[in-house]
Amino acid sequence: MPELLAPAGSFACAEAAFSHGADAVYAGIGRFNLRAHSPNFTVEEFGELIDYANGIDKRVYGVLNIMPYDEMLESIENTLKQVAALGRKPSAFIISDPGVLLILKKNFGDDNIQFHLSTQNGCFNSASMKFWREQGISRVILPRELNLEQIRRLSSSGIMETEIFIHGAMCVSISGRCLLGTYYNKRHPNLGDCPQPCRFKYKIVPNDQTVNQQHDGFDAEEEADSGVYLLNSKDLCVIDILPDIIDSGAVSFKIEGRNKSAHYVASVVKVYRDAIDTYMANPQNYKIKDWWQKELDAIEHRPYTTGFYADDPIKQELFASKAHVGYRLVGIVKAIIDGNPVIDVKNTFSGMSINVLPVKRGQIPFELTFNVIREYDGADGNGTICDRARANRLVVLDGCNERLRVGDMLRVHK
Repeated sequence: MPELLAPAGSFACAEAAFSHGADAVYAGIGRFNLRAHSPNFTVEEFGELIDYANGIDKRVYGVLNIMPYDEMLESIENTLKQVAALGRKPSAFIISDPGVLLILKKNFGDDNIQFHLSTQNGCFNSASMKFWREQGISRVILPRELNLEQIRRLSSSGIMETEIFIHGAMCVSISGRCLLGTYYNKRHPNLGDCPQPCRFKYKIVPNDQTVNQQHDGFDAEEEADSGVYLLNSKDLCVIDILPDIIDSGAVSFKIEGRNKSAHYVASVVKVYRDAIDTYMANPQNYKIKDWWQKELDAIEHRPYTTGFYADDPIKQELFASKAHVGYRLVGIVKAIIDGNPVIDVKNTFSGMSINVLPVKRGQIPFELTFNVIREYDGADGNGTICDRARANRLVVLDGCNERLRVGDMLRVHK
């Protein structure tokens, strides 16, 4: 059974990932990772995450995959010393820089912790894998630019474990090795501060001294209203080719999205958990379930592609950059009292019908109806009836037609 690995940009995302079926999460420690603008984890919070994961027999991978300048190494080592002092170790660290690997070996070399090579490093071949194995790397996160046959060859080589991305945003450059961001307020992509200029609109402007330099430029496509997204990648989605992905021999399937919401993480994990379980239970009769595609279509996403894996010839979306969103999260079940769910309200909602993303393994999303919304008023749940559930409060739903569980997510169609 391949590992299902989910992003944890925050503790809430980690909880959502684990409760909906992830085997492991990867989380940034401080600012030394390629998602500088996600919440990330302090050293103390990282220790709490490890404790939480250990308590439910799950795994945590610490991400330290920036390409640091020399003046940053002392801070990285101090951070790792603090992590070591916690006495609680992650299952692995994800790195891309050899210098960071040396610092990790110095502080964790005797602790039986694995080191995984980030896709940022760009390990494309077996010779490179052999080199990194000699340096102590036990798993390589393969570049998205490889096709399935190349992945099979590397995975079957026996050199080390392989991990591949299965869902999420893609980069127009080679595994994030892009310098465009440094032209925009010196925001360096390889230090986790990419401003994503690939998502901007572009025009063709004449570079001719005889032409008025105030010229508005030409649309790169005749039918575009005002420019096109020349560098805008589609989002990766492999649900249509999942049997081939599993057959590739990769031991871990990774979901991108440490800047995404807990609802996004839960939705994607839920779909791939059920899809993997379905295939592994009966490979010969694997069929795509309607609700998988509906769920993936409803979350925040750009048009989907199988990328280089299945040699999709069109990997760019020229006419839109903003991701489509089909659901809005309105609440999460925090407790069950006398059979009634207590809801932590994230966004105001009213009405007596709502969609539920359940945590129960194998249970598909469903429509929930209820009779009454009550303000939560302690353990008895007999608070005042209200016409709507207001954000940042606790409410109780009476008369539900379905049983809810702690961790279930409530949402409405946008």
